[in-house]
Amino acid sequence: MKLPLWRSITGCAVLAIMLVLVIAAGHVYVNNFVLDRYMRSFAAMPDSANLSDAALAQKILDRAKELDLPLQPGYLTVTRQDGKPLIKIARYSVQMSLARMDLRMPAAQSR
Repeated sequence: MKLPLWRSITGCAVLAIMLVLVIAAGHVYVNNFVLDRYMRSFAAMPDSANLSDAALAQKILDRAKELDLPLQPGYLTVTRQDGKPLIKIARYSVQMSLARMDLRMPAAQSR
């Protein structure tokens, strides 16, 4: 049985829209993963123990801004444990203009 042309075109259009949405959302999640890896490696560096908590937080916030992630200072906590920095990022949301999606990023911790 052959499908009508309009059904084939509609099906392809729906698949294309879904693909665009998945790619756009995937980009945000990949950037969040990159930020998480940066935070963990930055906290593990020996030089980071010499920086103040505010300087550590600012480095993470700057990296988030480079990655177009809307991380706010209130979502970031820097403490010390045995002289080493412990950085925590609370759960936060990213609102995408495309299809008005609200993506929730998971919490992360440097250890």
